Amino acid sequence: MTTINAHKLQRLITQTRPHVSPDDTLPAINGIRLECDGVHLHVLATDRYTFAAARTKVREEDAWVTTIRESDLNWLTAWLDTQEGDTILVLTPGDNGLTITDDRGDLVIPAKDHTFPKWQGLFRDALEDASAAGGMVSADTKMLARWKDADTYLRVWHTEPEKALLLVGDDFLGLQMPARYSGDVKEKATALNLWAGSLGDSGTAAVPAPLPEPGAVAALAENILRHTLRSTSEMFGADMDTESGAAAFNAWVHSGIYAWSAYRLLEALKKADPDLAEATVRELNEQLESGEIGEWAWDAAEQAGHDPQKWQDDYEAEPAA
Repeated sequence: MTTINAHKLQRLITQTRPHVSPDDTLPAINGIRLECDGVHLHVLATDRYTFAAARTKVREEDAWVTTIRESDLNWLTAWLDTQEGDTILVLTPGDNGLTITDDRGDLVIPAKDHTFPKWQGLFRDALEDASAAGGMVSADTKMLARWKDADTYLRVWHTEPEKALLLVGDDFLGLQMPARYSGDVKEKATALNLWAGSLGDSGTAAVPAPLPEPGAVAALAENILRHTLRSTSEMFGADMDTESGAAAFNAWVHSGIYAWSAYRLLEALKKADPDLAEATVRELNEQLESGEIGEWAWDAAEQAGHDPQKWQDDYEAEPAA
């Protein structure tokens, strides 16, 4: 039995499904493979030409494996689309298939433990080769898709860190600049070692890593609602017969509007991607505690292509209210 939210399960399927073999005479690879080792839930797919492995941390310690055929994925993903992202699902493998339980009942997906390729050694060898190679590069996957019509085959080199990927075909050359990586793991050795437990590295113990306790999103949502109610209440106490009272009224109105907007957007993000919402709020809390939100906002405006200096000049040129 494994607990996972609907968004995570949908994302794992989306990440791996393009690599499922279309050959329905090979049931072992004509679908997605789910493997839980008590630390991570892995979702795998291969057509023998490409191989995708995606994973997410889990709290339970049960180990299990099963494969869902390609023919059953359409209605599974359609069902997942009806779930809110933070809906908690319990996955239980059994003789009848994989049972997915939510707060409304059970859904049984036909599934079976077919013999699957030994993927850990394959990826472990690849990671060992990568550790001895050059630096790590980050590539935009949307840009990678632009090369699909360039040639039947392309040879690819990473020239140097921070420099372009070189793609070579018959009478064809291409360059793709690396993308800026904004995640926490920037060192190559750290990035590769994170998979050691999943790939059966004997030197690394498979100990479940503690997951961050939820609560940052809920706490922020409560504070925003409290502020919204305070703002919409205080604005009626302003003395509209004075300039300062009118200014206070406008300030409370704008405060309430933006607080309510923030709450609605936060709730939408939580439903669409609860993990991203939690991570974003924790990062936001760190920024707020730094006391430098003016600098953060200035940098964000410049990165978005705006001119914050002009905004400041326009504000200072406005007549006093």
